[in-house]
Amino acid sequence: MRGKRSTIINLITACCLALAVLLACTHAMGNDLSVQAINIAKNQLAKFGPEYSSDIDRYRNIIYISALDDRHLRQTQELISKYIDAQKKSLFSKRMPFNITVILPTMDDYSELASKADMEWASGFYSPRAHRLTSIDRGEILIHELTHALHHADYAAAGQKHPPWITEGIATLFQNSRMDHRGLKPVVDNRLYTLRRAIRNDSLMPLEELFALGQKKFVVNAELAYAQSRYIMFYLWKKNRLKSFYNRYKTGFSGDPSGKRAFEATLQSRIHLIERDFKKWVEELKFPLGHRKAGRARLGVEVLDHPRGIQVVGLVQGSAAKEAGRIYIGDIIVKFNDKEVKNPSQFFAALKSVGAMQTATITLLRHNRHKVIQQPLGGTIAATKKR
Repeated sequence: MRGKRSTIINLITACCLALAVLLACTHAMGNDLSVQAINIAKNQLAKFGPEYSSDIDRYRNIIYISALDDRHLRQTQELISKYIDAQKKSLFSKRMPFNITVILPTMDDYSELASKADMEWASGFYSPRAHRLTSIDRGEILIHELTHALHHADYAAAGQKHPPWITEGIATLFQNSRMDHRGLKPVVDNRLYTLRRAIRNDSLMPLEELFALGQKKFVVNAELAYAQSRYIMFYLWKKNRLKSFYNRYKTGFSGDPSGKRAFEATLQSRIHLIERDFKKWVEELKFPLGHRKAGRARLGVEVLDHPRGIQVVGLVQGSAAKEAGRIYIGDIIVKFNDKEVKNPSQFFAALKSVGAMQTATITLLRHNRHKVIQQPLGGTIAATKKR
């Protein structure tokens, strides 16, 4: 009896020591990341200049380098924080092994950064080597690239590199999602149109072909590849199998880099049978009420025709224009994101073409002098033409 008791005590002691070592290592890693974050913030501020501010979220390992005003920065930080916390419940539960730097630049600086990264066509991008997310968008694209960052941190820690159908499928799945106490809930988006059209035209890629696509071929077939990858992930999520698929895939990665075996094993079926059921499921999906209006940019200005552009005659209370304080009553808007504005219709068309929560470059006349401002856009209050 004494021998058994001694063995139990020894086991408990060993477990306590192991836990103490783990906590010490975690604490040491946290300290190292905090010191690193401070150095990164200093270096980035020196690079970008006095227009920018920095902030560090040590709990989530996020460094913010921002040209946004205080209010819009707080909104963006709140979105990112809530999303990371929700994502921990949904898929990526482990603490990130490195800091992620989030750059929220001016439009001019973004153009230069995007050009260097060969990403001029995008409004946001993530650089895995630098662990840096750069975005002029503060909505869906920001969430898309943040998902890439979290996913990269997860698979890099395991010494893996996941194929585009998985990386882009997960990112596009969660960029259109709702957050609640249980995590993230994806919603149907406009990519469903692309997918249904491909099914009806018999141009859907066989899943084995999609799973085997490298990054270059994935981009060549981007419209369909993104849509199909997103809804495969949605299909797994709807069946409550997304997390089990992902964990199974990571565990067996060395013998299944494409993910086909994990996909079949998770759904307990052969791939051609899954394809058939997937197509049927896609056709039965329904769009949420009012989905076409989601994501539209809002500014909150009242405007009138003017010989030199459009004149601001009012600011809507609580709007992005009113809160940012960069547009004044009497200003004449002449350009919106480099598009000439000669009448209210052109202005509304230009505004409509931009997604919610982005930052627009507006050229205006104030006291007969040209002025260029970086204006954060909202997503709830419309601009209106004064009658």
